[in-house]
Amino acid sequence: MKQLFLYSLTAAVMLLVGCQDESLNPNKAWEPGVHALGVFDGVAETAKANFAANARNFPLTGQDAAKIDFKIRWVSLDNKLTVSKIVIKVDMIESYTDPDGNPKTVSLGGGGKVVKTIDAPTANRQWNAFSLAPADIYALYKDATVKYDKVNAVKVFENPARPRPAGARLQGAQVVGGKTVANADAFVITWELTTTDGLVFKVWNEDSICLDPTPVSQANSNCRLNFTVR
Repeated sequence: MKQLFLYSLTAAVMLLVGCQDESLNPNKAWEPGVHALGVFDGVAETAKANFAANARNFPLTGQDAAKIDFKIRWVSLDNKLTVSKIVIKVDMIESYTDPDGNPKTVSLGGGGKVVKTIDAPTANRQWNAFSLAPADIYALYKDATVKYDKVNAVKVFENPARPRPAGARLQGAQVVGGKTVANADAFVITWELTTTDGLVFKVWNEDSICLDPTPVSQANSNCRLNFTVR
């Protein structure tokens, strides 16, 4: 009887295993993906210096003739996907002191606005160049508003509490009486990758991709570039 019970139990388990629906298995097989590395062009790659924060910045003066050069390359580690488009976004971070004396920052672009599109980028791990000028930022955010007093929406570029001189729409830190009441205008560049089969990649793992811990190589990655006005 005991042997019959064990045989029946074994047969039942085999039946269940043999008839399981793999579509319900929560442990899905890994799918191919792509990431990218964006850098400040013209900065040495030693110890990842070319994508450190503020490796390049907009100048305080002479902004009409200023620009920052960048380059970006997409990476497919298994060569299973091909990127057909790279969308570059830039967010502007406004800094100010509220009526209660508290330092505040606000994203004017809600995570970023499209500033450049690279159609038909170069092959896997090959560089694509682009540039950003202060005028590009102004064109995106000239109508952006902030409620500095918590009530009234004021255009950032027309804020009477922080007048912007002609030829220098983007500002450095604002110091009043020896105290910094507003940090310099800050910017964050991010990107989205579209593949030839229509997949869109725009969010990656923070630790393994955005803060890639591996040594400098052609497989390196990041998720953003930060810079300011100095």
